[in-house]
Amino acid sequence: MVNDIAAALRIERVTLGTDSLQLTLANGSEHPQPYRLHSVLEKATSAQRAQWVLVDGGCGISWPALAQPDEVGLINTCDLAWEASYDAAMASLKEAGWKLEALPSREQDLCALWRLEADMNNGGFLQFFGNWGEANCRIALEALRKIGAHQALAIVQRQRDILQRLEDDPRMQSMQDIYRLLTEAESEELDALDHAFWAYPDRLAPLGLACYGLAGNVPPGSMRVEPIERP
Repeated sequence: MVNDIAAALRIERVTLGTDSLQLTLANGSEHPQPYRLHSVLEKATSAQRAQWVLVDGGCGISWPALAQPDEVGLINTCDLAWEASYDAAMASLKEAGWKLEALPSREQDLCALWRLEADMNNGGFLQFFGNWGEANCRIALEALRKIGAHQALAIVQRQRDILQRLEDDPRMQSMQDIYRLLTEAESEELDALDHAFWAYPDRLAPLGLACYGLAGNVPPGSMRVEPIERP
């Protein structure tokens, strides 16, 4: 499946406009990307924007003269398709009145993973666990296992294990108590593990797309412009 998805998401044409570029993919879909979403493109001249190259088997686009090139690219259609899958799942969650248990298992996994990524990248594991609790953490861990994100799974599982000893502590009256009950060594380890997660030892987008497929009713490659609403 992963090869089929990558083939469908391969960039066939790049059209540069005044305020945005448009990607035409192998599956025939077209996806605008406003320059304002990427500061280096927003500040670049038209001539500089024209100096693009395709990377990652044609799924990524890079501007070597503007930003340090990498194997994924500044814009990558696999990442955009993964965001579209997140968007569709979160829209389903909103329709379900924010009741995660009301969703099919696929959508539960995607919502849990979105919450994990969003909160880990915003404030770390303690923010994620404090906001969403044990049930969501358990679903996210299982989803990481399903997609084969073994290194990310090990990181988050270790972070969850650090909190295990606090479960029966009578001083634990609310999630906020975690911060004062952790030892200095535990806090330092959690922080180090946050940094390890931020390095993304597993690339979640292609792994997730291979496991769950493309979003059913959101065009692959659509880019979220406004933040996803959350309760």
